[in-house]
This record gives sequence, structure tokens and C-alpha cells, in this order.
Amino acid sequence: MKKNELIEFLQRQIEYLQGQLDEALSSVSSLTLSNEKLQSTNDRLVATVDELRKQIASLEDAVKGKGAELSKEKAARQAVQRLQGSPSERQTKPMPAPAVSETPEQRPQKKRTNNGARRKTHPECEVETVVVEPDSPDFNPEAATFIGECDVVRYVMEPMRFKKIIYKVRKYVQDEKIYKGSAPATPLLNSQYTSSFIAGLAELRYLHCMPLENAVEYFRAHGFDLDKGTAQKLISKVRVHLENLYKALGPAVVEDNYICGDETYQKVRLQVATPSGRKIKKGYIWVFVGMTTGLVYFFYDDGSRSAEVFKQHIKGFNGAFQCDCYSGYRHIGIGEMSGIKRLPCLQHIKRKFLDLKDNPQAQEIAKLFGLLYHFEHQHRIGKDGWTAEKHLEWRQRYSKVMLEKIRMRLTAVKNRIGVPPDDPLLAATEHALKQWDVIPRIFASPTYRLDNNKVERINRYISLTRRRLTIGSHSGAEAAALYHSLAITCHQCGVNVFDYFCDIIDRCAAWPPNTPIEKYRDLLPDRWKPSQK
Repeated sequence: MKKNELIEFLQRQIEYLQGQLDEALSSVSSLTLSNEKLQSTNDRLVATVDELRKQIASLEDAVKGKGAELSKEKAARQAVQRLQGSPSERQTKPMPAPAVSETPEQRPQKKRTNNGARRKTHPECEVETVVVEPDSPDFNPEAATFIGECDVVRYVMEPMRFKKIIYKVRKYVQDEKIYKGSAPATPLLNSQYTSSFIAGLAELRYLHCMPLENAVEYFRAHGFDLDKGTAQKLISKVRVHLENLYKALGPAVVEDNYICGDETYQKVRLQVATPSGRKIKKGYIWVFVGMTTGLVYFFYDDGSRSAEVFKQHIKGFNGAFQCDCYSGYRHIGIGEMSGIKRLPCLQHIKRKFLDLKDNPQAQEIAKLFGLLYHFEHQHRIGKDGWTAEKHLEWRQRYSKVMLEKIRMRLTAVKNRIGVPPDDPLLAATEHALKQWDVIPRIFASPTYRLDNNKVERINRYISLTRRRLTIGSHSGAEAAALYHSLAITCHQCGVNVFDYFCDIIDRCAAWPPNTPIEKYRDLLPDRWKPSQK
């Protein structure tokens, strides 16, 4: 091959290879561009997926939070329904004075659309009616025609008010004889404070469990600078006037045919230290509750928890006494107390099994005790025509079956082989079997309660007090028993505590000291009627 031909051949090869190279470079460029597009698309997809995951996580958290809120709301509604349905939680409110209103007839409640619920109308409030006319400058009442009106309610609170009343007592001389006006008397000699002050202090201290220091601060916050020492003297001196009323309360409670009783401790400061150097004593305050009359009687005997204290105050009682299994009640039904029939508290028995949360047998027995309450609450005397006779028949029918099942379970637990003496389930079982003979007494009457819970709730007034203060002496504990008795009895009988103390303090102060105790019986909250002033 000649030189020129060889050069031409090589040039053609170079051009061919150059074309192949250009095609390859073009393919690489297109692939690189496609790869970049895919990469950007992939990045966008990854970002979208991450965003969707975040949204899903936030939705899951919102659903969980909403579920928790719904569960709490449901539990709260169920708790309120149980409290409203429980006869022991019902409290009769005092009927207010009829409010003066311009409309002669009371309008029916308007049904709301809030799931069928109705707003509370608060009939206990003082009612004031205000007519509101249009305030537009274009409104002309003479040219307008009245077409109707609607009621818009607003609730207003006015803080506690104090008044200083100055009586200008005038004196005259007529026919050489002096005439003088008379200002209203106070319950305490040479005192400027009326019974309303003592009533307000007693309500805050012994019903709302507020220490006297806090009550004084409450007075001061509402515009009256009352010293703590003055407040203490008012409470202690008025107590003397109420002693006879308190003495009438004890026999009145014992006259009831059904009493629930219990005791709880209170910290009491001693004037003289004990041999161990302590000046604080754990004293016990006892309480009797007349289940028929609603009377509440607290008593204190140097803080003693001895059975002799119980025996002294229960003297003369013949009826049913419901209590826990404290050894101080062991003489009920024996000797001088042979006329008393003891009723046990099923809640105390059930609680010992409930405390054994990790024991399936204990929980099964506790559920059986719970079924007694389930059947008991299916009917209520006075509701839907349910009579006491029907309730007694129903009680005896369901209790016979349930108590037999519980007894079989308890017997099986007790007869287990190889159980150590300190086994908690065995101790709970023996505690229940020890009272088994008296449990059926609960179901022998349509009015006996299954437990002592009402007294436990009343004792909370003492337990709330001991968390905040220590009583200064045995005398202070006795005063607390007196005021607690009267204040909580008012609460149980639906009597306004403030109005009651305002009335009885003046009346007891006006009666001579030798007034028979029997006369004070009509001043107790279950029979009390306000005096006509």
C-alpha cells in the first residue's frame, strides 16, 4: 500500500473512531443527566417519606393523647355517676328563701344541646332582675313595638363583708326618771363581737378544717384585722355557753336505734413532758353517728382509746352498732352491753384481700365481696316504687347465695396444707371468718349499711385537721370535739352552719346556767328551728 493510501485509510479510521467517541460521550452525558434527575427525584421522595413519617408520628401522638383524655373523661364521668348514685353521698341542701321576681310563674328549664345536658340553675342564689333596654341612638321606645325578651344569666360574687354598727344609745329624763335605749346584746360580757363572728370562725375552723391562723388571715384579707388571740378567746369563751347543748347531744345519739362508730387519732400538745421527754401525744377522738337522726357526736377523754371510754358513752343504748373489728368493741353483746347488736364492716374485711394485689385467690374473694355491693345497688328504697319490704326480701335472697360462695372460698383457703402461719392471705381469711357469724345481721334489716364508710368520711374532718396543726391541749381537743359535733351534724342534716351558730350562740347565752339539759334537745340541728327576730 502506498504512503498516500495509508494516510487516507488512517484518516478515515480516525474519523470513524472520533464519531464513535462523540456518540459515547453523548451517551455518557445523557446518562449523567438522567442519573442527576433520578438522584434529585430520589432526594425528593426521601424528603417526602420523612415528612409523611413525621406527620404519621404526630398523628399517632395526637390519637394517643386524645385516647388518654377520653379515658380520663370517661373515668371522671363514671366516678361522678357513682357518687351521684350512692345514697351515702346525697346531702340535702337547705331550702333558700323564695326569691322576689317580676314574673309570677317560673319558666321551665330550657333544654340545651350539650349532649342533652342542662345548665345548673343555682336556686340557692339571691335573684336580682334587671331590665336591659336597647342602647342604640337610633332606637325610639315610643315608635318601637315590643316583640319579646330573652333571659341572660350572669353570676356575681361579693366577698365577705364586715360592718361596724354604732348604736347611739340615747338617755332621757322624764318625771325625775331616767329612760335609756338598749343596744343588741352580745353573747359575751363586755365584748363588741356578735355571734356572727364566732359563727364565721367556727365554720372555717371546724367544718372547713382551716387552722385559726388561716381563718384570721381570711378575715384580714376581706377587710377586718382580727387578732389571733382575740379569735381564740371568742371560741373558748363561747364554748362555755354551748356545753349544755353538747351534753344533750350525747344522749340524743344514744336514743337512736342504729349507730355507726369509729375512732381516729389527733396530735395533742402536752403541758408537761412525758418521762421520755415528749410533749406531743397521739390522742384518740371517738365518734358516734346516729344513722336515723343524722346526729354526729365526737368525744374525747384525755386521748384514751380504752374500751372503758367506749363503754361509758354507749351506756343506755339498745340497738345495732356498726364498727370495725377493733378490740375495744369486743364486749358488745355481753353483760351491760347485752342489748347491743354488733354489725361488722364489709369494707374493712374486703380491704385486707384487696391489699394482696399479687395474689389471684385474694382478688377473687375481693370480687365476690364486690358483688354484694353490686346486687345491693340494683335497687333503692323509695325509687321506682321500691319499698323497704321488697328490699329486705331482695337482700335476703341475694345475700344467702353470695355469702355461701364466699364462705366456701374462705374455708378452702384456711384448709390449705403447708401454709405458714404468717401467710397474708391466711390472716385476711381468719379475720373474715372471725366475724362470719355476725355478717348475716347486716341483711336482716332493709336499712343497715354494708359498711362503715359514712363514719370514715366524717372522720376525714379530723384527719384533715391533724395534717395542718397540733391541738394545744386536752381542753382544746374537747373544744374541737364539741364544735366538730355541732358543725358536722348541721352538714349531715342539711342545715346552714353559719345560720345555726348565729342563732344558738345567742339563745344559749340568754338561757340561765341551770336550764334543764332536756330543753337543749330542741336546739340540736335535727330539730332546730330559727328563732323569730
